[in-house]
Amino acid sequence: MLRFNEDIEKEIVNVIKEYEFANKADDYLNYDFEGEKVIFSLSIAKGEMLPVDALQKIGEIIGGCFEYITVVNMEYRFYYTYSDKCVCKMEL
Repeated sequence: MLRFNEDIEKEIVNVIKEYEFANKADDYLNYDFEGEKVIFSLSIAKGEMLPVDALQKIGEIIGGCFEYITVVNMEYRFYYTYSDKCVCKMEL
């Protein structure tokens, strides 16, 4: 299974900690790789929507570009891509 190295995972957890892990004992990061995309999943019941600056910071950490958000099975799913056709133009 493809994973980020431990240091990158810790940096990402630190970004989202105040939104999802505030009331949890563990800092488990839920994500998966799908082709040129990385998909992060955060529980709606245990967290909140990440703000634009947090989404951009995660993109910087992983060297990817934030693309879009969906809600699936009571989870927020945040999609990042490594494609040359990245259209990441979010403003704060």
